[in-house]
Amino acid sequence: MKYQYEDHRAFFFINRLLDFISLENNDIQSDLVYWANRYKICPKKSKSEKKAFENCLKTLQTLAQTPPKMSKSPAMRNLDFIVKTFHLSCEEKDILEAAFLWKNNFIMKKFIRSSICRSSDISLDYAASLANTSQDKMRVLLSSNQPLQKYSLLSRNRFDGEYTLENFLCDYLNSDCKNNQERKDFLLGKNCNADWLAQDFKYIPETDFAVRLMKQAHLENGFNILLYGAPGTGKTCFAQMLAKETQNALFSVGEYSKGEMQINHRLQALYFKEVILSQQPNACLLFDEAEDLFSSNLTKCNKVEINRLLENNSLPIIWITNKIHLMDPAFIRRFTLAIHFKKPPVQIQQKIWQKHLQQNQLPHSKSQALALAKEYSVPPSMIAGAVKAARLVNGDIKVVKNHLEIMTQALNFGRIKAKTAPQTETFNPALINADADLCTMTEQLQKLERLNFSLCLYGAPGTGKSAYGRYLADKLGLRVIQKRASDLLGCYVGETEENIAKAFAQAKENKSMLIFDEADSFLQDRGRASHSWEVSSVNEMLTWMESHPYPFICTTNLITQLDPASLRRFSFKVKYGYLNPAQVQNAFQHFFNLQVPAQWAEELSSLTPGDFALVKNKAEILGALKDPEKLKQMLTDEQKLKETRGNSQIGFCANI
Repeated sequence: MKYQYEDHRAFFFINRLLDFISLENNDIQSDLVYWANRYKICPKKSKSEKKAFENCLKTLQTLAQTPPKMSKSPAMRNLDFIVKTFHLSCEEKDILEAAFLWKNNFIMKKFIRSSICRSSDISLDYAASLANTSQDKMRVLLSSNQPLQKYSLLSRNRFDGEYTLENFLCDYLNSDCKNNQERKDFLLGKNCNADWLAQDFKYIPETDFAVRLMKQAHLENGFNILLYGAPGTGKTCFAQMLAKETQNALFSVGEYSKGEMQINHRLQALYFKEVILSQQPNACLLFDEAEDLFSSNLTKCNKVEINRLLENNSLPIIWITNKIHLMDPAFIRRFTLAIHFKKPPVQIQQKIWQKHLQQNQLPHSKSQALALAKEYSVPPSMIAGAVKAARLVNGDIKVVKNHLEIMTQALNFGRIKAKTAPQTETFNPALINADADLCTMTEQLQKLERLNFSLCLYGAPGTGKSAYGRYLADKLGLRVIQKRASDLLGCYVGETEENIAKAFAQAKENKSMLIFDEADSFLQDRGRASHSWEVSSVNEMLTWMESHPYPFICTTNLITQLDPASLRRFSFKVKYGYLNPAQVQNAFQHFFNLQVPAQWAEELSSLTPGDFALVKNKAEILGALKDPEKLKQMLTDEQKLKETRGNSQIGFCANI
């Protein structure tokens, strides 16, 4: 029978195993002879079992000698590249070769299952026999700091402690690589470079500095850049940009996902690619989802090893994480640079929309791109996905919006997020009964050459406090970021402070007016606090109020519950009251286009613009918009409800 190169190598390792197992056992002898006869390895018949066994051993010894002129198989040439690249010893080469044949060679597999065991993994004692070494030395060769384990060439079964060839290495050995460059390409994977440019990230202040640093990355060891922030904010694209701008090839670490992996497979993959790229200039690594290494409970790396990795890595590494708060500060201090990624401002989002729409050839205008940027505050990854989906179905902007709605619902765990109701009523300053002339104040603020001012608007609910804030923002040409207590208050320690900080940072980044409704919920008097977190949230607010460079407005119905220190920090404090008689008449005209007697206005003395808007909606439903008597009765009912609740004192009502 004619055998291939790998078959002869299988016979070579079978002979080593025969030296290890007890051949005095008659059952083992019978199994060996049966295997050899069944697969026509030793077809010669013998009169006695003993003679048959002896003939079998002689045949196996002969077959263990590979003919000198026989060419190596592609798998063995691929293995030679691994041996040379990682400077493996003869014993390490033998155990890798034997592990490959153990799982992939027909002769070897049938011998193992017929004569030794049925396991597809290799125990320590068999490994020592295959490598023709002692078990003590094999333990050293299979330790975590030696090449076989460090570079994830052999994996150790976490249950029985046996060893097997890693799936990615099996795939590599079985590949049809024709030369060393193809072998190297297979092991490294696809280059991650993309067409992003530095100018695409001008909204990130550290961009120019990061590019300048990256150009010097190969001058010394221990160069690491950390990109952190919310998912989908462009961190991976930024890493690709750094590689392109500095003419580096970028290779991702540990994304092979076929089969079960060892606990530290991503760290091992990093070491693996670092060795392969050690002789290649202008190359760097991308380690996405870095929390797998720095903060995962499944990672069994000691802190010292991670510290030394960050101090001594020979290749530049760009790390990406969404969970920097889980990282040890000792790790963070060792990075060359750390950059925080947030959602891009609306102007940048508009450009991102335009770029993706143009690339996917979807008809659009600049105004449509701006409208999308304003309506959907989503990361670039969602923009790309929505536009691509629309292109695939030959859709338009409407399809893009529909896709975003679907994906937003999925990200909200299947719940449809309520949208802010549109402002249907035109703001009318004449319907505001305040202790300050808001028209004059608005004019003065428009003339002001700075925007770092703040207002506290307090009084009964429905008097138009938040509406004035939006009106003022429109006059100043600013966008509005409006937050309620439910948006800011968190159930975990420190969460409220974090949400407050994020709101101020968002307003600063987008150059927007920030409006906090129900401010008494997080600016309450610290003298009445019963928990430390109540004090810390107020302190966080006070700190931001002092340094915020854009307009900041707080509205409240409970002015007496605000911390005195917060009141001193407001540029203006404006009290809102119920509509006076003249304003009641104006409100009838404004909402219903009706003239009413002065006596009605005198009787309706505890109403707000919000009450009129409510009654108008109710009257539309009941078909009573043209019936003055019914309108008056509905407004009277609203007024009586306030009296029933005992809230005749302005400024001491709960917001609705």
